Amino acid sequence: MDVMALIQQALDASTKLRELAKKVGDAEFKMLLADLHSALADAKLESGELKMKLAATQEQVLSLQQQLAQREQSKPIYTDEGVYSFNGENGRFCTGCWDLNQRKVRLAAIPEDFQFAGKWECPGCNAHYGGEI
Repeated sequence: MDVMALIQQALDASTKLRELAKKVGDAEFKMLLADLHSALADAKLESGELKMKLAATQEQVLSLQQQLAQREQSKPIYTDEGVYSFNGENGRFCTGCWDLNQRKVRLAAIPEDFQFAGKWECPGCNAHYGGEI
């Protein structure tokens, strides 16, 4: 059974006891009953807050699990050219941009006349790949 429902049952029983306490003249009994009713009301409020926190936490866990699954799916493959490639994506990608910031930056080809520094250049960090540097 739901905790909120159990607390509500206890509150209902406490209310009935308060009605019966009106017939009893014992002040100490009435005081204890009032304390019980107050404690149960506080427990009901706290239970509601905990339910909301639990729902928010479960939502956050789900979001993090999805992010982790996406990250695992998009892990780079280090090629013999010294660059990264990703499954399902064309082109070569900068290792530095991915390793430092998890940014997929596609490398741009350098014109043949300027390939003394490499075959590809990263437009994000200006690193050169695929040649004698």
